Amino acid sequence: MVEKDLEALTISEVAPKIRNGEISPVALTKLYIERIERLNPLLSAYLTPTPKSALEEAAVAEKEIHTGGYRGPLHGIPVSIKDNFATQGVRTTAGAKALSDWIPDFDATVVTRLRQAGAVSLGKTNMHEWAKGSHGVNPFFGTPSNPWDRSRIPGGSSSGSAVAVAAGMCMASVGTDAAGSVRNPASLCGIVGLKPTYGRVSVFGGVPGTGGYSTNHFGPLTRTVADCASMMQIIAGHDTQDPLSSRESVPDYVTGLGSSVEGMRVGVIRGYFEKFASSEVNQAIANALELLCSLGMVVEEVSVPHMDLIPAVQLCASRVESTADAEYYLRHHPRDYSPSMLSTQIQALTVSGGTYNQSQRIRRLICDGFDKALAQVDVIVAPTSPIPALSFDESMSGSVAVDGHNTPLQGPHGNFLTLCTIPFNVNGLPSLSVNCGFSKDGLPIGMQIAAGAFREDTVLKVGHAYEQASSWTGRVPLLP
Repeated sequence: MVEKDLEALTISEVAPKIRNGEISPVALTKLYIERIERLNPLLSAYLTPTPKSALEEAAVAEKEIHTGGYRGPLHGIPVSIKDNFATQGVRTTAGAKALSDWIPDFDATVVTRLRQAGAVSLGKTNMHEWAKGSHGVNPFFGTPSNPWDRSRIPGGSSSGSAVAVAAGMCMASVGTDAAGSVRNPASLCGIVGLKPTYGRVSVFGGVPGTGGYSTNHFGPLTRTVADCASMMQIIAGHDTQDPLSSRESVPDYVTGLGSSVEGMRVGVIRGYFEKFASSEVNQAIANALELLCSLGMVVEEVSVPHMDLIPAVQLCASRVESTADAEYYLRHHPRDYSPSMLSTQIQALTVSGGTYNQSQRIRRLICDGFDKALAQVDVIVAPTSPIPALSFDESMSGSVAVDGHNTPLQGPHGNFLTLCTIPFNVNGLPSLSVNCGFSKDGLPIGMQIAAGAFREDTVLKVGHAYEQASSWTGRVPLLP
């Protein structure tokens, strides 16, 4: 194996070779460290690389495996961690200037579980300031570049995590998703990203203020659906340190992959997603649906009332809840915010309790509508991002041309780039983003596959079936 092979390497391929001694975790980790040192100046995926501790962890893993202590498919696998997960002894900034020197004395539960599985942490990945943005531009720590076109945004807020996976700078990562922050960058960078069911993965140890209490989810970013399943197997499950963590039993996510999807029903909601998506994104979704039909799945139209109110409900819930945690920093460190972020946070403080309560009543109606729709079908398919990756210039201009029409990035519906992902933050249902094609400019396009509560096994099964049949599978960006 050589360094150039890393961009296409998967956990599913490597884990058996690590177990039988064919691949050394130390040698593998060294290759990733060398790649990070070469590419990070170009891509800014990592905010805090940890090469020394990574090699130490890899050496421990190698010794354990050699002496019969193999822990499972993540043992010796190099991964990265988004910088709003607390990591003991390692700087954790949440992309915020106010936290630029914070070194936690504990690990987030997700980090603890990855360590217990024997994964090797290569470091902390860059992200949008306070995890509140969909383009990934960070004025304090530099901005990650999309590996498919370095003049374009990677998406956010888990920008560095998606770039690191897509560019072969780690084998997997974990991110947070309060409005699409796992799925959005996964879509724009051409990889797999899963937002699990609310409560499926513990959120203990996430930096306060980087996600609303009722909309935030932690999930994996990987190169393939099979790798995503392996990551979920480790990080899912009840956690006594998270009072909102579910006690729902965790199924075997890996064994269901590869089974037939024939006869399964695919739901398509009209009147919302396609209204925002560009024609080439809508065409990519239509093509993907045709492929799913060729696998024996049946497409049906379903309806969900009050979809038009989702942006308002999401904005109210997420911003009010996350800003409550950030009040200390707003009062004592206002100059440590970028101007746009400070304005956003202050606006959230003006939302009344009555308005918040009303948004939750509407939210219940929306959730009921999705539950009824998913009683008719097995999964719902939709675009992940309404458009492929913007250029950095477009992202800072305030608007973008979509099929010849000028569209504001912040308009009456809120953040344009998250309009397709937020329905599944409002309803808390699992949603998987997989690559379903490329734009005329060679940029990835993502498709969401969503299902009922705690049916991650279903979205992974359908996503894997699509991935295995798709001609897009295995494409990697060309990097210097």
